[in-house]
Amino acid sequence: MMSHWKDKLRPASFRGVPFQVEDDEGTFGRRVQVHEYPNRDQPYTEDLGRATRRFSISAYLVGNDFFEARDRLIVAIDTPGPGTLVHPYYGEIAVCIDGEVRVIHSGRDGRMCRVNFSVVEAGELSFPTAGIATSQTLISSCSALNDRIGEAFANVGLKDLPDFAQDGVLARTKSMINNVTKAFDTIDSGITAASRLLHGDISVILKPGSSGKSLVEAIQRMWRAGRRTGQDALMLAQQIKTLAGVTLGNDLAPRGVWKSDRPSVQAERRHSNRIAALLRTTAIHEATWRLTQLPPPRTALLPVNQRGKRQIHVNISHPALHAALHKTDNPMERVAAVTWDALVTVRETLNQSIEHEQASTLDDALFLALQQVKTDANRDIATRLAQVEKTVTRTPEAVLPALVLAAKWYDNAARETDITSRNAVNHPGFMPVKPLRVPAR
Repeated sequence: MMSHWKDKLRPASFRGVPFQVEDDEGTFGRRVQVHEYPNRDQPYTEDLGRATRRFSISAYLVGNDFFEARDRLIVAIDTPGPGTLVHPYYGEIAVCIDGEVRVIHSGRDGRMCRVNFSVVEAGELSFPTAGIATSQTLISSCSALNDRIGEAFANVGLKDLPDFAQDGVLARTKSMINNVTKAFDTIDSGITAASRLLHGDISVILKPGSSGKSLVEAIQRMWRAGRRTGQDALMLAQQIKTLAGVTLGNDLAPRGVWKSDRPSVQAERRHSNRIAALLRTTAIHEATWRLTQLPPPRTALLPVNQRGKRQIHVNISHPALHAALHKTDNPMERVAAVTWDALVTVRETLNQSIEHEQASTLDDALFLALQQVKTDANRDIATRLAQVEKTVTRTPEAVLPALVLAAKWYDNAARETDITSRNAVNHPGFMPVKPLRVPAR
């Protein structure tokens, strides 16, 4: 037997104060903006989203104690902020009182009063992250640096050098490429393989008569050969640090050109120094470009008193989102979030390498391009740091569940994922007695 429709009605109440409903009215719909144009018969209607839901309720309180019930309902209505309305037809709704509330008494109707009020859905308060698109700005400055590198080193090569001097430049260039291979042997297999190929081809690329453009493009291809998408953030940060760090080593450092040297030796060192500068600046370009590929933080930093509450997710416009949020069916292949310590280390190494290169360059335009990249890289890292929680290392006193550790360390057992998500553990019920990377607060 089918149930009667009245059996499905919910007892009406507002903030827990019950009342009876005589009739009600609700408004629903969509918000639209109609655009009409001169000399055009058809308009364009733009959908702006769902309209705010509003309800008008005619309620009544009846019984010998209706005075007390009325007073409780008035107190609930006067309470600021959203409250829970149990609507007989729509169920529980978070609403705010909209406008004035009318309470009506009548001598003809004894033992009762009527209450007419309107409510509007409360919705949610969320604050999107405001600011400029720092990664897009960094991509633009990286592109400008890349163009300037091509212009600054367009004439690099072995032109006008005697044979023995050419051999010296080739030997120095191969030595520098070998050092790149060693630096990236366990960091980036793509760069390692490409550097070995470049080592074998460098004699042809640098032969007299070849343009500097060929050498610039070959070195850029070597750095780009290691680019990856959807990889672990810590590995990507390590690659950025290595790319910037390789420019600081003695292997790619410029050699002194002394007036007491023979002219051929001076020419050989100048050409070798130009090639070393090309390797360094292209490595800096690649390091800053890879910075834009770092995956975004998993969550924004919440105040301590809001931990464990439902988080409001906000869409943040960042180019790294497209590559970093690449989904895969294998959980082991999913992207790990970047950490505070990794970002700080990357920032320090990048700043040091760019400043070191600026101190040695004689090209004003290249200096300014490096300065712009440095400024935009620091701004992008600062934006990322604002969304990443600072971490420290803590060691449990015994093998304990992550729930227990979260309760002891943060006085909030709901923060167990703050511990388990940052450490490779076999089971969250048995956290090992070893240093664990956890949030500082």
